[in-house]
Amino acid sequence: MSSHTFSIVTVIYNDNTHIKETMDSVIDQSHKHIEYILIDGGSDDGSKETIHEIITLCATITCEEKASDRLYLEATHKLYPTLTFKFLSEKDKGIYDAMNKGIALASKEWINFMNCGDRFYDLNVLQKVADLIPKEADVVYGDTYFIDSQSISIAKHTQKYRMSFCHQSVFLKTQIAKNDLFDTSYKICADSALFIHLYHSNFVFKKIDLIISAYANNGISSSPSWKLFLEDCKVGYKYNQLFPIYLTLKWILWTIPKDKVKRLIAR
Repeated sequence: MSSHTFSIVTVIYNDNTHIKETMDSVIDQSHKHIEYILIDGGSDDGSKETIHEIITLCATITCEEKASDRLYLEATHKLYPTLTFKFLSEKDKGIYDAMNKGIALASKEWINFMNCGDRFYDLNVLQKVADLIPKEADVVYGDTYFIDSQSISIAKHTQKYRMSFCHQSVFLKTQIAKNDLFDTSYKICADSALFIHLYHSNFVFKKIDLIISAYANNGISSSPSWKLFLEDCKVGYKYNQLFPIYLTLKWILWTIPKDKVKRLIAR
């Protein structure tokens, strides 16, 4: 059995409806060399209490710090000592600030961001990833199942100007993540900006033939918006000054019409 270890980060804010299914998809993985990090932005809908309850039912708390506006705990699974938890609940400055907090707490070899509402495609995904990771890889990524449309997104082999995979389906060496945090000036595309930067910095990207995550496709970047377009242009422009022209044509001829058809079908 592979000895690869994973820090899995789940970011949540006021999504008590979906947090249990996301947590179950991590905790119930057949590969148990996991550090599960949950970052809550100060939820007031019961999410914080649900996370605390799930952890205390299956794990022994080894450290707990409480304040009026902050909760932090560490715990070890009662049956699987290689499955540990870190849970931080406090106000943050947005999703990428929360993800950076997860990076700061991470200590295992590889890191993945499985945000609330998303989940691993099946309970053997981490074992399959551990078995397939090439020795030379810095970034390992795979395909994504879109829950709402019941379709599979096939990741491409290039990250030249745009990220071709969902961040839920990528594993990054944790030390690299610590050296290159998410740029919080981006509100939608900081993940894309990071991975494109790593690609142009000659880090080794390897695609594995595996559906890694099931993605709810209801986040801020899941539908076209003016802010998404501008951030995408900003990311691509750093590496090709003609990229905004290409992206404009693509949005006019493909992205916007496709979104309108999807909405029409949904109605």
